[in-house]
Amino acid sequence: MTTPTGTAPTTGTPLKAASGTAAEDGTDGLREKDTRGNRARNDDTREDGRWEELVTSALLGTDRRTPAALAGTAGADVPGALLDAAALHTVRRRAGLRPGPAAPPPEPAPEDPRTPLPEAARRRLDQLLAGRAAPSPAGRRGAAPDLAELLPQWLALANRHGYKAPPATLPALLDAARARTDLRPQALRLAGPRGLWLARLNPEWRFALRGAGSGGSLPTPGDREGVRALWDEGLFAERVALLASVRAEDPAAGLALLASTWSVERAEDRLMFVDSLRGGLSGADEEFLEAALGDRSRNVRATAAELLSALPASALAGRMAGRAVTCVGLDRTAESPTIAVEAPHECDTAMQRDGLSATPPAGRGERSWWLGQLVEAAPLSCWPHRFGGRGPEEIVALPVADDWQAELHAAWCRAAVRQRDADWSRALLGSPATPPATGPGTSSLAERAQLLSTLSPEERAGWVASFIAAHGLSEAFQLLGVCEVPWAEPLGGAVIDALDIARDAGSYPWSFSGVMGLAERCLAPEAAARLESLTARPDEAEDSSPGAGGYWSEAFQRLVSTLRLRAALRAELTDPPPLLISLPSPSPSPSPSPTP
Repeated sequence: MTTPTGTAPTTGTPLKAASGTAAEDGTDGLREKDTRGNRARNDDTREDGRWEELVTSALLGTDRRTPAALAGTAGADVPGALLDAAALHTVRRRAGLRPGPAAPPPEPAPEDPRTPLPEAARRRLDQLLAGRAAPSPAGRRGAAPDLAELLPQWLALANRHGYKAPPATLPALLDAARARTDLRPQALRLAGPRGLWLARLNPEWRFALRGAGSGGSLPTPGDREGVRALWDEGLFAERVALLASVRAEDPAAGLALLASTWSVERAEDRLMFVDSLRGGLSGADEEFLEAALGDRSRNVRATAAELLSALPASALAGRMAGRAVTCVGLDRTAESPTIAVEAPHECDTAMQRDGLSATPPAGRGERSWWLGQLVEAAPLSCWPHRFGGRGPEEIVALPVADDWQAELHAAWCRAAVRQRDADWSRALLGSPATPPATGPGTSSLAERAQLLSTLSPEERAGWVASFIAAHGLSEAFQLLGVCEVPWAEPLGGAVIDALDIARDAGSYPWSFSGVMGLAERCLAPEAAARLESLTARPDEAEDSSPGAGGYWSEAFQRLVSTLRLRAALRAELTDPPPLLISLPSPSPSPSPSPTP
């Protein structure tokens, strides 16, 4: 039979033959690929062997082991030939590097809807991040501002205006935050969601993710499912940050969140969690904290007792008041009103449950240790009634028998700070003109600074200004640290006057370096005009420190330049950018008519 084309039909045998031929060709192709693969692997093995041989010879010395490839080289030329061979093999190894498997691309960076920085502020941020003022010769700082010390203020001001960091600045911003922990809150806030996205790609920036959820941010307190999921599954730092966030917006919800898992938390975790209740602390937390007094951990019990003592209406505060008034009161046998003290003779189990530590620190007597803890934890409101209706100033002014005044006043100072009682703080501070060693309360400047923190910013600045006017700057450093920035008048003027007096007296300028550094960061920028006259080099008296005049002049020049730079930083972030007004283009003039 023939096909329509006149050719005989194809039989099965030729098909098998063709199939067999194709199979053989395929097998040959696979065999050739395997051969090439084996040859490549053999080449790689030989290449690695040559490289190892060169490295071994370089380590042992060519006179002890000469590479086989350099066997015919003259002895003096072998070291140079080895280096040449190593250079050649290095290029070959790098050029022949096989690419690894492609990693999946990261998720796109999230959008940041905040306002971009003005151009001048963006350039200033680059300058602040790029470097510090170079140190002057001989270790002197010179007159240039310290840019690194201005970065915290710049970040705080930029965040206050709701700006976002430029994307190109994020790596440098994260590096700065990694190096300085004090920058982290403000730097990460400016970096925003894109900064957290970038931090997940670099292990050195993992600090930015501590306290954030797995996605780099905490769920909002209103997101109940997200809050519960992170609280149940998050890392410890994430849970602490979450609890603080929820407490800041809804203290009751934060307390309920903590109570839901309290019984299964570890002791060290319970300590951090109960300490986070300081934010938003109120009477609603009393029941939970009262139960925490029976916790297995001594530190948890002590922290719960401290928080309860900060609530004057709490049951613990009432128990402490009952104990304290039995130890401190008026001496009925004295001719004039005098405070008598009878310290407790034991620290029983109930007192220890309420947070008292039975074992005093080294060098401290037991009874004075127990008395201090009792008075510190007792509500200050119990004392006016105990002392016949006297107010805080009158009580503090009373003499204390048997040398108990220092112990009693120190405990009242701690109580005033814990309970944020401005009236008692004011009484314990006394007049700023009184020397600390002879005044009421405490002679410790650190404890005085804590008392000042309970006053309003205006009253705080006025008290410290009067203290500086009376005692100078040598004892005012810690007190200045708690004053609101920029220093309000009369504080700023008092600091400038005291620096001027110290300069005229020929004092060592480096002994005021701490105050001068504070002034650079804390004086109002407007004070630069007043300081301008102090930048000139003063005439040095015979009894003044050698070279002090030059140091003072340099320090005041740096102070003035820093204040002016701070003014520029503020203007760049607060002044609106100039508006570009587009004028309407003039209408084209009619073309002249052609002349006839």
